[in-house]
Amino acid sequence: VVAYSVGGGHTAAMQSLFFGACGRGNVPEDAMGQAASSPPRACCQAPCVGYSASWDQNQSESGSSEVKAWARELAHAKCNQHGGLTISGASVPQELGAPSLELLRAALLANKPLRSLTVGDVRSGCARLIAEAALQAPLPPQGALALQQAKDDPNGISEVKFIGPSSDDNLARLLGMLLRPVWSHGAPALKSLTIAHPRRNFLTDQGGVPLVQALEENTRLQHLVLFGTQLGDGTVWALCNALEHNSTLESIAFYGKRLTGRGTTLLGRLVKGGQSGKAGRRLRELVVGGTEFRDEDACELVRTVASSVAAAQKAASSTASSASSSSAAAPALATMPGGALTTFGLLNAVIGDEVCRAVAASGLLSCGLTEVSLVLGRATDDGTTILANALGALGSTEEFAGTGKKKSLSHFRMASVAAGDSGLDVMENVWAKPSLPLESLQVCFGSATDGACARQECRSSSWSDKRFSATNNFGSFMDEVVFKQIMLRTTHDGQPVPVTI
Repeated sequence: VVAYSVGGGHTAAMQSLFFGACGRGNVPEDAMGQAASSPPRACCQAPCVGYSASWDQNQSESGSSEVKAWARELAHAKCNQHGGLTISGASVPQELGAPSLELLRAALLANKPLRSLTVGDVRSGCARLIAEAALQAPLPPQGALALQQAKDDPNGISEVKFIGPSSDDNLARLLGMLLRPVWSHGAPALKSLTIAHPRRNFLTDQGGVPLVQALEENTRLQHLVLFGTQLGDGTVWALCNALEHNSTLESIAFYGKRLTGRGTTLLGRLVKGGQSGKAGRRLRELVVGGTEFRDEDACELVRTVASSVAAAQKAASSTASSASSSSAAAPALATMPGGALTTFGLLNAVIGDEVCRAVAASGLLSCGLTEVSLVLGRATDDGTTILANALGALGSTEEFAGTGKKKSLSHFRMASVAAGDSGLDVMENVWAKPSLPLESLQVCFGSATDGACARQECRSSSWSDKRFSATNNFGSFMDEVVFKQIMLRTTHDGQPVPVTI
């Protein structure tokens, strides 16, 4: 049971969420509906988070020594160079249960270098337990000064990733609860949250809605990645509404297989209206994916993003030009936040050449974005040629008064099942142009031959300052490139995978 009282001068209220034994939908529908409908806007006074007795009634004390040994190993586990650590399902003791919450929390706090925690394929109940232990920061000492120091403390876990297939609505609801600030010690220090899997999980709108609604109050989270086999328009609607009250979220990667044209339209409005609104001052990255929105929906989103980013770039250049005439305004200009997206991704296995035409016609590749990722499953060699021509035109970069050259595209990814050798040839010809500003080009054409990909790899080895990679293995590209670099936010040069304990 998860319960919390609501302050703000209103009568105290209580809501309950009942976690099932396996966390895969065996929750009463009335409880689910009540939890996902409209959580209170007020901050929680004091969290009272626990689990029902049935969740842990079969746990025995015989496994306590194993849990303690595992917790000790977790406390002393060596993190990678970025403070990353992965908890794998095989390493988690079977006896780990709700009574181990404080022990687990103490182990995470004891691991001082730990900054990024990745949770692999663990049981649903264990994932919730780890989430609660990781997100519950220690209570600060009494006093206003100590409170401010706790809020500004750079230590602690700032990133959590749930990449197991058992991620479900119960986990999402609990995370939404924990992301809401507690008035006594502020919002959790978490800056990045990921719930994703390369194939499928159990996350639906009934878990996604209460999770994103927490962004109305959360003032710390900067990066949000959500993947759900059943996620759709409901979560997007709640997300867009929440961002009307949020100015800290910088990047959104949303892949919902139930996302339709209604959802993509909402995201387009968020980008278009947000450039002058509260959310738009911070939003820098937007990745949208699904299989139920069509070519015309994707084209509309592409045109909206291209026009909005171009308008924001033009406005920024005008501001810079006017400010350059006044030396007093120059320091203020240096601290001004940017006003446009820099990264955009569109992932859909059932869209094709029509979207390629929209990308070229709208100027998406030349509007000022620095990174674009396109997974257009049905794009043919004709569509690939259209995109290659648009890339080739990037050499003539427009000059902006007072700021020099405007931002140019640095990283481009494209994947298609239908494209083949011809598409690979035109991409390679464009890549060979000396004036091309791209630093990396990653393509996957499922109909290309092994020989064509091998020739490309041989030729690209002579380019030391740039990186061009090509493959015909669509599944591997989605797992190794799209999932890792976009969903898990790894770098382009492929940083080491966090140490697994």
